[in-house]
Amino acid sequence: MLKKVLRKIKHKLKNIFSIKIPVKNPILYGELLKGRCALITGGTSGIGFAIAEAFLRNKADVVITGRNQLKIDTAVNNLKKEFPEQKISGVLLDNCNISKMKDSFQNVLLLEQGKKIDILVNNAGVINKTFFGNTLENDFDLVIATDLKGPYFLSELFADYLKENKIEGNILNVSSSSAIRPASNSYGLAKWGLRGMTLGLAKHLSGDGIVVNAIAPGPTATTMLLNDDEKSISRPSSPSERYATPEEIANMSVVLVSDLGRMINGDTVYITGGCGLLTFDDWS
Repeated sequence: MLKKVLRKIKHKLKNIFSIKIPVKNPILYGELLKGRCALITGGTSGIGFAIAEAFLRNKADVVITGRNQLKIDTAVNNLKKEFPEQKISGVLLDNCNISKMKDSFQNVLLLEQGKKIDILVNNAGVINKTFFGNTLENDFDLVIATDLKGPYFLSELFADYLKENKIEGNILNVSSSSAIRPASNSYGLAKWGLRGMTLGLAKHLSGDGIVVNAIAPGPTATTMLLNDDEKSISRPSSPSERYATPEEIANMSVVLVSDLGRMINGDTVYITGGCGLLTFDDWS
């Protein structure tokens, strides 16, 4: 009993006083993806941008997508400054607009001028703004369309492209630790669906040399969760007492789509800092 009381006091104190936690943030450099080309949705910021950087560090070319041309151009220019020797492109692609998705994908292929694209990262996503008991239908639909429906149809297009051109490749879905929690909002439902989709596509596409996995970050230090003025990544409610960094997520993404990960298939790798371990007794 005393131990639980002391733990509660410790958490409350940490929430009151912002603690800056020094983080060792190793970056994976190498040639694990040399000769590869990746299409990364939602690659203009956050985890998607970090994955693009990590793939470029490991010698892949990248195409990033977004829904805002200015953001795409800014992200591409920033990446080109960092990696001037590699091919970096950007294209408009809206996960919610399935009717135009095929045309957007064809634009990607035109940009690459015949170079094969053999990695798809389904990263684009939004979080819900309304919750069970007060859910707005348009908010529900936006999250499901962006986080689940879009990845499903884009994966279908990409898999057909790989099979038609006899290309072995990878599909990596960016899921979430919400995929193992009770789903009481549209985001949780979408991530549960993405987890199931990862299993289904892996089973369906394995015979064609297409490896499908997912990566599931816990709370991560991106602008989606942190305000621009928040400098500390401490998070007392996590067993690790901090947010994950986008680079930590990106490092594992490189491994999963590289030859090192060929025998990892249909799996979801959780990078949660232990958040997936929390149960009711941690708060009771």
